Amino acid sequence: MFKLKVPKHDRQRVKDKLNIVDSKEYEYVVTTDETMVEKDKINIVFPEEESEKVGRILDAIVKGEDIFITGENAHGIKHLESRKIHYFMVVDDEVRAFLSNASFIVKYKLYELEELLVDKYFIRVSKYALVNINKIDYIKPAFNSKLVLQMRNHEEVEVNRRYYKAFKKTLKL
Repeated sequence: MFKLKVPKHDRQRVKDKLNIVDSKEYEYVVTTDETMVEKDKINIVFPEEESEKVGRILDAIVKGEDIFITGENAHGIKHLESRKIHYFMVVDDEVRAFLSNASFIVKYKLYELEELLVDKYFIRVSKYALVNINKIDYIKPAFNSKLVLQMRNHEEVEVNRRYYKAFKKTLKL
Protein backbone atom coordinates (compact mmCIF):
# COMPACT_ATOMS: atom_id res chain seq x y z
CA MET A 1 0.00 0.00 0.00
CA PHE A 2 2.80 2.47 0.97
CA LYS A 3 6.39 3.10 -0.06
CA LEU A 4 8.46 5.28 2.26
CA LYS A 5 11.02 7.34 0.35
CA VAL A 6 13.24 9.50 2.53
CA PRO A 7 17.00 10.11 2.70
CA LYS A 8 18.81 7.01 4.08
CA HIS A 9 20.02 8.75 7.24
CA ASP A 10 16.40 9.71 8.14
CA ARG A 11 14.71 6.48 7.06
CA GLN A 12 14.53 4.50 10.31
CA ARG A 13 13.54 7.53 12.40
CA VAL A 14 10.70 8.52 10.03
CA LYS A 15 9.60 4.90 9.61
CA ASP A 16 9.32 4.51 13.40
CA LYS A 17 7.39 7.77 13.76
CA LEU A 18 4.88 6.80 11.06
CA ASN A 19 4.68 3.13 12.04
CA ILE A 20 4.66 2.34 8.33
CA VAL A 21 5.28 -0.95 6.54
CA ASP A 22 6.75 -0.75 3.05
CA SER A 23 4.98 -2.76 0.36
CA LYS A 24 6.40 -4.17 -2.86
CA GLU A 25 3.16 -3.22 -4.59
CA TYR A 26 2.11 0.24 -3.52
CA GLU A 27 -0.20 3.07 -4.49
CA TYR A 28 1.14 5.77 -2.16
CA VAL A 29 4.60 7.28 -1.91
CA VAL A 30 5.26 8.84 1.49
CA THR A 31 8.22 11.23 1.51
CA THR A 32 9.84 14.21 3.17
CA ASP A 33 11.73 15.08 -0.03
CA GLU A 34 9.94 16.55 -3.06
CA THR A 35 12.59 15.16 -5.41
CA MET A 36 11.54 11.57 -4.52
CA VAL A 37 7.93 11.75 -5.77
CA GLU A 38 6.73 9.27 -8.40
CA LYS A 39 4.54 10.57 -11.21
CA ASP A 40 2.33 7.47 -11.51
CA LYS A 41 1.58 7.22 -7.76
CA ILE A 42 -0.27 9.22 -5.13
CA ASN A 43 2.41 11.21 -3.32
CA ILE A 44 2.24 12.43 0.26
CA VAL A 45 5.00 15.00 0.81
CA PHE A 46 5.33 16.40 4.34
CA PRO A 47 7.80 18.07 6.69
CA GLU A 48 9.15 15.60 9.27
CA GLU A 49 7.80 17.63 12.18
CA GLU A 50 4.27 16.75 10.93
CA SER A 51 4.93 13.00 11.21
CA GLU A 52 2.30 12.45 13.91
CA LYS A 53 -0.44 14.08 11.84
CA VAL A 54 0.63 12.21 8.70
CA GLY A 55 0.64 8.95 10.68
CA ARG A 56 -3.04 9.52 11.60
CA ILE A 57 -3.86 10.24 7.95
CA LEU A 58 -2.11 7.03 6.83
CA ASP A 59 -4.08 5.05 9.45
CA ALA A 60 -7.31 6.56 8.11
CA ILE A 61 -6.35 5.55 4.57
CA VAL A 62 -5.62 1.97 5.64
CA LYS A 63 -8.80 1.65 7.69
CA GLY A 64 -10.94 3.49 5.17
CA GLU A 65 -10.25 1.22 2.25
CA ASP A 66 -12.93 -1.42 2.51
CA ILE A 67 -12.35 -5.06 1.69
CA PHE A 68 -14.92 -6.92 -0.38
CA ILE A 69 -15.77 -10.55 0.35
CA THR A 70 -17.62 -12.69 -2.18
CA GLY A 71 -20.63 -14.47 -0.72
CA GLU A 72 -23.33 -16.72 -2.08
CA ASN A 73 -26.90 -17.45 -1.02
CA ALA A 74 -30.15 -18.61 -2.66
CA HIS A 75 -30.38 -15.36 -4.63
CA GLY A 76 -26.92 -15.70 -6.17
CA ILE A 77 -23.39 -14.37 -5.73
CA LYS A 78 -22.72 -10.94 -4.24
CA HIS A 79 -19.71 -8.81 -3.30
CA LEU A 80 -20.07 -7.89 0.36
CA GLU A 81 -18.48 -4.80 1.92
CA SER A 82 -16.65 -5.94 5.05
CA ARG A 83 -17.88 -2.93 7.02
CA LYS A 84 -21.49 -4.06 6.50
CA ILE A 85 -20.86 -7.59 7.79
CA HIS A 86 -21.91 -8.08 11.42
CA TYR A 87 -20.09 -11.34 11.99
CA PHE A 88 -18.78 -14.54 10.44
CA MET A 89 -19.70 -17.91 11.91
CA VAL A 90 -19.03 -21.52 11.03
CA VAL A 91 -22.40 -23.25 10.49
CA ASP A 92 -22.54 -26.86 9.28
CA ASP A 93 -18.87 -26.78 8.20
CA GLU A 94 -19.42 -23.64 6.10
CA VAL A 95 -18.29 -20.12 6.94
CA ARG A 96 -21.22 -17.72 6.73
CA ALA A 97 -21.21 -13.92 6.69
CA PHE A 98 -24.18 -12.41 8.54
CA LEU A 99 -25.44 -8.96 7.56
CA SER A 100 -28.45 -6.97 8.78
CA ASN A 101 -31.04 -9.13 7.08
CA ALA A 102 -29.21 -11.85 5.14
CA SER A 103 -26.46 -14.43 5.38
CA PHE A 104 -24.02 -15.63 2.73
CA ILE A 105 -21.69 -18.59 2.42
CA VAL A 106 -18.11 -17.41 1.88
CA LYS A 107 -15.23 -19.44 0.44
CA TYR A 108 -12.73 -18.55 3.16
CA LYS A 109 -11.66 -20.32 6.31
CA LEU A 110 -12.27 -18.34 9.49
CA TYR A 111 -8.55 -17.89 10.17
CA GLU A 112 -8.10 -16.50 6.63
CA LEU A 113 -10.84 -13.94 7.26
CA GLU A 114 -9.26 -13.06 10.59
CA GLU A 115 -5.93 -12.31 8.86
CA LEU A 116 -7.61 -10.47 5.98
CA LEU A 117 -9.72 -8.27 8.25
CA VAL A 118 -7.30 -7.67 11.12
CA ASP A 119 -7.27 -3.88 10.49
CA LYS A 120 -11.00 -3.67 9.77
CA TYR A 121 -12.36 -3.93 13.34
CA PHE A 122 -12.98 -7.68 13.29
CA ILE A 123 -12.00 -9.79 16.28
CA ARG A 124 -12.12 -13.52 16.96
CA VAL A 125 -14.52 -14.34 19.81
CA SER A 126 -14.63 -18.14 19.59
CA LYS A 127 -13.34 -21.04 17.57
CA TYR A 128 -16.40 -20.59 15.35
CA ALA A 129 -16.98 -16.83 15.21
CA LEU A 130 -15.39 -13.54 14.13
CA VAL A 131 -17.29 -10.31 14.88
CA ASN A 132 -17.22 -6.73 13.62
CA ILE A 133 -16.84 -4.68 16.81
CA ASN A 134 -18.59 -1.74 15.14
CA LYS A 135 -21.75 -3.85 14.83
CA ILE A 136 -22.02 -4.76 18.53
CA ASP A 137 -25.07 -3.22 20.18
CA TYR A 138 -24.75 -4.56 23.74
CA ILE A 139 -22.33 -6.70 25.72
CA LYS A 140 -23.86 -8.88 28.43
CA PRO A 141 -21.98 -11.00 30.99
CA ALA A 142 -22.71 -14.74 30.97
CA PHE A 143 -21.67 -17.71 33.12
CA ASN A 144 -18.16 -19.18 33.28
CA SER A 145 -16.24 -16.05 32.22
CA LYS A 146 -18.15 -15.66 28.99
CA LEU A 147 -19.86 -12.73 27.34
CA VAL A 148 -22.88 -12.54 25.05
CA LEU A 149 -22.78 -9.95 22.28
CA GLN A 150 -26.08 -8.53 21.12
CA MET A 151 -25.40 -7.54 17.53
CA ARG A 152 -27.19 -4.69 15.72
CA ASN A 153 -29.04 -7.26 13.62
CA HIS A 154 -30.58 -8.51 16.93
CA GLU A 155 -28.68 -11.80 16.88
CA GLU A 156 -26.43 -12.98 19.69
CA VAL A 157 -22.84 -14.21 19.50
CA GLU A 158 -20.97 -15.70 22.44
CA VAL A 159 -17.44 -14.75 23.46
CA ASN A 160 -15.98 -17.89 24.98
CA ARG A 161 -13.44 -18.09 27.80
CA ARG A 162 -10.43 -18.62 25.54
CA TYR A 163 -11.02 -15.28 23.77
CA TYR A 164 -12.48 -13.37 26.74
CA LYS A 165 -9.33 -11.52 27.86
CA ALA A 166 -8.24 -10.54 24.35
CA PHE A 167 -11.76 -9.28 23.59
CA LYS A 168 -11.88 -7.18 26.77
CA LYS A 169 -8.40 -5.81 26.06
CA THR A 170 -9.32 -4.86 22.49
CA LEU A 171 -12.45 -3.02 23.63
CA LYS A 172 -10.68 -1.59 26.69
CA LEU A 173 -13.30 -2.99 29.09
